Amino acid sequence: MNEIVQSLINGALLGGVYGGLAMGLSLLLGVLRIVNLAHSAVLIFGALLYWQFVNGFGLDPLLMIAPVVLIAYLFGLGVHRGVTQYLTRESDSTVMLAFFGLMIILESIAIMIWTTDTKTVALGYLSGVIRIGDLNIPVSRVVAAAITLVVLVALHFFLTRTLTGSAIRGMAQNRDVAAMVGINVEKLSRRVFGAGIALAAFGGTVLSLVSSFSPQEHTRWLAWAFLVVILGGLGSAMRTLVAGIAVGIFETVVGLLIPFQYTYLALYALLAVALLIRNEGLGGIKQRTI
Repeated sequence: MNEIVQSLINGALLGGVYGGLAMGLSLLLGVLRIVNLAHSAVLIFGALLYWQFVNGFGLDPLLMIAPVVLIAYLFGLGVHRGVTQYLTRESDSTVMLAFFGLMIILESIAIMIWTTDTKTVALGYLSGVIRIGDLNIPVSRVVAAAITLVVLVALHFFLTRTLTGSAIRGMAQNRDVAAMVGINVEKLSRRVFGAGIALAAFGGTVLSLVSSFSPQEHTRWLAWAFLVVILGGLGSAMRTLVAGIAVGIFETVVGLLIPFQYTYLALYALLAVALLIRNEGLGGIKQRTI
């Protein structure tokens, strides 16, 4: 029984991180209709930059999350100004090819700077364990899940309770009508894109608190992010969080029932089932709104 409870707690905390990992992808899909294949490359690049700050420069692991997110936001603004704004009226395949190219570029740069070695962030004072009876809960997972929860709740209230959030939701519904009523869709799109890239990098920082990583394994996390988005849809940050928790619990519980090497196969099977049940896939995402 303790083993099951331990797995459920670990799964819920890990799933909270998965929600943060997927939110940037969900935002860009829901508002800008962009299938960002570079999402996982940005995520791992953010994790590597975070690793450099913490391990390389010996800086505080909590305080370094904000600089990584800010750098990613500025990078996103630059990518939008230089590339993305010219893809607005292009076909989906052209957009996906452009972001596939960006993924390859980011992966290559990451390998040149940090090599292909697997990295682990030095947790320092976050490396402890909370003991409750026979249960052992890693402090790093609690902190990562808590930070993710705060960010997603803040994003939820921003999108639903502010004028800018209303403008973003209006643009997600109909870009042309939003422009007709006075919303500067170009400027807002640039900021949303920057926020999506920043959230991807944020996902990388919290992921690095609970897992090791390397530049070449980012496609694994892209599959995880798509799974969370498909399960949670594009309706809200809260549904993304709930879907992430569901995936995390599924992963840990399945790990108890079948050998470890088959866990990923079960998750990919869940992704396939989710696509079949939704009966929409990525092509149906255009019908959903943030």
